[in-house]
Amino acid sequence: MLIIGELLNSTRKVVKEALQAKDEATIRRLAREQVEAGADILDINTATSMEEEIDDLRWVIGLVHDEVGKVRLAIDTLNPKAMAAGLELCQARPVINSINNDPRLQQGLIPLVKECDADIIGLTMGGKTGMPKTVEERLQEAEQLINTLEEVGVSLHRLFIDPLVMSIGSNPDQVRVVIDTIREIKSRYGSRGVKTTTGLSNVSFGLPSRTLLNQAFLAMLLEAGLDMAVINPRDEGMKNILRASEALLGIDAHCLQYIRHIRSKMG
Repeated sequence: MLIIGELLNSTRKVVKEALQAKDEATIRRLAREQVEAGADILDINTATSMEEEIDDLRWVIGLVHDEVGKVRLAIDTLNPKAMAAGLELCQARPVINSINNDPRLQQGLIPLVKECDADIIGLTMGGKTGMPKTVEERLQEAEQLINTLEEVGVSLHRLFIDPLVMSIGSNPDQVRVVIDTIREIKSRYGSRGVKTTTGLSNVSFGLPSRTLLNQAFLAMLLEAGLDMAVINPRDEGMKNILRASEALLGIDAHCLQYIRHIRSKMG
């Protein structure tokens, strides 16, 4: 499973304050620590900067590449101009985070999707069902987005569908819905190259001991076939669950990643 490191997001207080103060040391540290912890991709979000979003995005991307080299970046914005600016600066194959079925959003992002050889995170929302509640509504949104991308000539091998995780505090059946959606997406579209992703920590929002819930959910998602997740790569418990689950599910051939992970902890 690919790991997108979630820590360089302006909705987090430490990042928002670093952007306001132009605190290079904090941005560099968060980038370095996530890469050292095993993140394959770093999510970059400066959206809370509002009018300064593009300038801040350029500043962060420059610092990240200077600190950790040609790491892959997920440009996390719904602003097409910010997306274009971010993609232009990426030194490795980027991720567009994200697109959905909202025609106004697609008008700005579809040209970038066609021009840039980036992976794409597609949210199951914005179309006929608006904000979906059921498995079937999520699948309708997924199909609509898949059809749109195919019509403009985008390879589905680039697409990661996000079934939208919400908190079980307000949506008790959320876990079942998301897992069933992932299974169906893999069954219906996996042979055509479509993969799955999710921001799994949303499941525990507003609840105590969030890490425990996130770790249990990760194991369930992996068994359902999840390909990529936005997580905190510094969470040792999460990494333990990831490597152990991959070994048990046969994803990790000969348990090589699991053995390497355990040995790294032994110093």
